[in-house]
Amino acid sequence: MTRILIILILLNLTHSLMAQFMLPVQQDTSKSAFNNEFTLNGIADYQSTSIGKDISKSFFYGGLIDEEMKTESSQRHQLINRFGIDVNSEIAYRNHKVNLFKDTLKGLQLNYGFYNFSSIQYTEDAFDLLFFGNSNFIGDTAILTGSRFDSFTFQKVGFGWFNKYTKSSVTFNAIGVQNISNGYIQKGQLFQSADVDSVGLILDGVYSSSNPSFFSGFGLAIDLDYRFNMPRNEDERIYFQLLARNIGVVCLPKVQSYNINSTLNYSAYTIDELLNASTVFNDSQGVSSSFTDSITEETRFMILPGLLQFTKLVDRSSEKVIQGFYGARAYLSSSFMPMFFGGIDLRTSSWYRLGLQASYGGFSNFRWGMYSEISFPKFNLGIASENLFSKTGESIIIRMTCAF
Repeated sequence: MTRILIILILLNLTHSLMAQFMLPVQQDTSKSAFNNEFTLNGIADYQSTSIGKDISKSFFYGGLIDEEMKTESSQRHQLINRFGIDVNSEIAYRNHKVNLFKDTLKGLQLNYGFYNFSSIQYTEDAFDLLFFGNSNFIGDTAILTGSRFDSFTFQKVGFGWFNKYTKSSVTFNAIGVQNISNGYIQKGQLFQSADVDSVGLILDGVYSSSNPSFFSGFGLAIDLDYRFNMPRNEDERIYFQLLARNIGVVCLPKVQSYNINSTLNYSAYTIDELLNASTVFNDSQGVSSSFTDSITEETRFMILPGLLQFTKLVDRSSEKVIQGFYGARAYLSSSFMPMFFGGIDLRTSSWYRLGLQASYGGFSNFRWGMYSEISFPKFNLGIASENLFSKTGESIIIRMTCAF
């Protein structure tokens, strides 16, 4: 069952590229000298509390998963474990010359984005059952209760405005859903006798999936980027950001739900029974009737896994060589734990910066990150990773801005 859940999530990622934000967010209160600005963001990030990235790479790119890899990951597992993938891309256009609503401070902003957010929450027994089989549970019970997965793939087109000085912005988005699927095991147990002659399975769960077409739903969402400052002293201010992205609801007209409520018990067979075909394989209808499955189709409304983040910003206009930043991040997902981060920004010259950051939470535990950025009047390029030196995840973040 767990293998099926993982494969379903991996299949949902085949059309995605990613982009969201890059640490640290920088603040520049000067008005742009150019009329037009394009920004392209791209992020690909997967992380886990326990599964080694050597196993994840084998799933993504192919390869052998050996006993050493499985054992190392198994030893990291706790009672409840998490694995998540955040992949998206976004392009934004800002027009600094237009004055929306006859307000000289409001410029025009247009957005387009493609997003995938997938998560798995599972028990340690689910991992061992998937990778080692039931050999680890002789005379014992494997607990699968509480395991779940969610996967969202959607696009958005947005229109809004931004403040030309503070850089605060509001965008209203139309959402097109490509695919949404989820599953939850309310009760799951697998028992194997000490003599390895009988197995009992109890499974009570549900799996839901949107209409399997390129466009399977629609909705609305809002992006908010509110920036404010506080005085540090008479000559200096501290800048902060409250960010809410993809906060919205989608309507899915044809969602199919599969309810599974099953109890299955079987025993080992003797050679005589196998030769006489007096086994479970001779009564397939009887086995099928032991599973109580139902399929329903309905219209469903769902909340998107929107992003919420608070950040102390880096002041681009400051002459300081070293600045600090910190903040907290959360997604509207039960599998994502609140994440806290902090780091330092080093300004080596007027056109080059680099920095280090550390974080805790999310789909993993402790992570290190690093970024590098070049900045010129008409062009800006930054490359970052929030997950370096980790055995359970990787990430790459790219941000590019062109002005004219």
